[in-house]
Amino acid sequence: MTMRINRTRAAAVTLMAMLFVQVPLTHSTSSKSHVNVYHLLLLLMPLLYLPAVRYLKLNPATAFIATMMGTSLAAAATYGGGMRSTLIVFVAMAYFLGVVFGRKLHDVELRKIFVWILGCCIVFIILRDAIYAGQLGAVYARSEGASGILYMSTGGRNIEASLLALLSILLLGTRVYPIAAGIALLTSGMMLSRAGLLGAAVSIGIAAYRTRKTRHYYLYTFLGVAMMVLIGGLVLSSVIDIPVLDRFNLQAETQLEHKNVGRLALWNSAAAALEQNLLGYGVGNGVPLMEQISGLTFVENNVHNIYLQFLLEGGVQSLLLFLALVAHILLRPAEGQQRNIKAFLLCYLMLAFIEFSGYEAYFWFFVGMFYARTDARRAQARIDATARKASPLSPPHPDPTHA
Repeated sequence: MTMRINRTRAAAVTLMAMLFVQVPLTHSTSSKSHVNVYHLLLLLMPLLYLPAVRYLKLNPATAFIATMMGTSLAAAATYGGGMRSTLIVFVAMAYFLGVVFGRKLHDVELRKIFVWILGCCIVFIILRDAIYAGQLGAVYARSEGASGILYMSTGGRNIEASLLALLSILLLGTRVYPIAAGIALLTSGMMLSRAGLLGAAVSIGIAAYRTRKTRHYYLYTFLGVAMMVLIGGLVLSSVIDIPVLDRFNLQAETQLEHKNVGRLALWNSAAAALEQNLLGYGVGNGVPLMEQISGLTFVENNVHNIYLQFLLEGGVQSLLLFLALVAHILLRPAEGQQRNIKAFLLCYLMLAFIEFSGYEAYFWFFVGMFYARTDARRAQARIDATARKASPLSPPHPDPTHA
């Protein structure tokens, strides 16, 4: 059965393709940010679906977005703002469009769209590797000579690997899942991406769990294999150099900290900034204020931990609302494609301790879709309940003892 393309489906495919295959339009060195095609789509597409504003509900996601906006406006009077301050607008638009498409698209349509997105990613990778055929070592190796290379994400090779791992989770239960998982694992391994490897491992673990014979058998098998690989890797790394395992070496992060780069340096500077203000510096102001306070200059535009990022820029009030959102997603039951969306979000939230800025449009798009599927299911349950009440009562069944 083929899926006929109408306006909504075409818009969904276009937006999701641009969220995963991020085509840059311009770059600002001062704000360390890119403007991509999907930014334009997020500004224009909501105009097509203004009546769908009625789908928006008060929940932890909308409360968080509103609080972050209010905090940023209040902080702007003291700390100012820049190009990155507009990120919260794109977060709101991505969430809104996720709600729209989550209400308008059925499970079968979503599954096929996810397959098409994988196809878009594969086409991009093939074309990119063909263009840089003479520089594939720079594309996939962790070298400094890859600054001009176009990655699937404008965040670079790490985010490309993570996106492929997250996309594979959306494809769980489809025939193309092994292809998606294989590409994610291979790309993450070659690019030495810690988050990508962890995301691919989570994806494969979920796939194994869902195809289990008995829950404990596959759980213990998965843990046992993981321990064997870890122990074997540690033994081999003491004999020969294994770059992938070096990426998980915390001593390397400590050495980077002494050079005022890396995650530990970012987190220490963020802690110093938090000592002066726990109510939030405003969206986009976190790293610039860290640089002013510490006197250091960072290459990164975020602290590589979204929970710390939201505390730094949105204050305690925003972080508490975001943690409520995390709990809501974790505890909310899901079915159909919403199960894959929930797994996608939880994997992102796990990787977010070491990666991401928290303002990624693809994350908030699927947060909106998650809540939309929940609201649609509730609405359908109310319709079914009303229909049952309106239907004539069936005659009582005779008591078999007196038949």
